[in-house]
Amino acid sequence: TADRRLHDELDDAFEDLRFRLNEQLRHEISALASTLITDLTDGRYTELELDDDYAICVLEDGIRKPAISGGEEDVANLGLRRAIAQRSADRSGQPFSLLVLDEIFGSLDAVRRQNVVELLRRLHDRFEQVIVITHIESVREGLDRVITVRYDEEAGESRVRVERPGEAAETPEVVVAAGVGE
Repeated sequence: TADRRLHDELDDAFEDLRFRLNEQLRHEISALASTLITDLTDGRYTELELDDDYAICVLEDGIRKPAISGGEEDVANLGLRRAIAQRSADRSGQPFSLLVLDEIFGSLDAVRRQNVVELLRRLHDRFEQVIVITHIESVREGLDRVITVRYDEEAGESRVRVERPGEAAETPEVVVAAGVGE
């Protein structure tokens, strides 16, 4: 009976601690994501809140926006992912050296794409490398280095080209054999 009582008390204490830590973390992540979403939307949205289940709610002029478009949802999710990455880095005491973002531009209009590229450029103080995977050609000009991978079906190999947008000279293609030989 005494062991059961102790177990129940510890269980309640840990449950309370988990709730408090989640509440604190939710507010910290919301605050970080809010600054990012303000930048990404040119001030249209100034706040991002997370509810008790960590679902995203975007505020426009302090008023909860009941529905957001796919592009706005992508921007909110990008802000949230970036805030979580930053919070994790801060808590670990170790800087993150690499951030990889896959297909984040798909549903964004041209202005939002440019805002995201500018945000990514400002991340250099937090991440040594930011790698963006995208099929959207218009993003290329805002990046420092572009690596293009194309598969040549006739030759059965991938061709990799490295370039620096805005420079006349390109690095020659590198051919990577895709097949496995004897």
